[in-house]
Amino acid sequence: MRRHWALPSGEEAQDEIRRRVIFPRELEGYAEHAGFEVLEMTDGSGAGFTGPTAYTVARYA
Repeated sequence: MRRHWALPSGEEAQDEIRRRVIFPRELEGYAEHAGFEVLEMTDGSGAGFTGPTAYTVARYA
């Protein structure tokens, strides 16, 4: 994604963001490998993962 910023000072800036989707099972594996216990994964809808956002609750084991 490329963004163009028009700042209040009148200056302009551009940047590029590269993203990669991390799937729930992949994130869970990374967390567990780092010593965390995943307690919950949700998107807040109550219907599984249906939206573009997800939340993970984990504690250091």
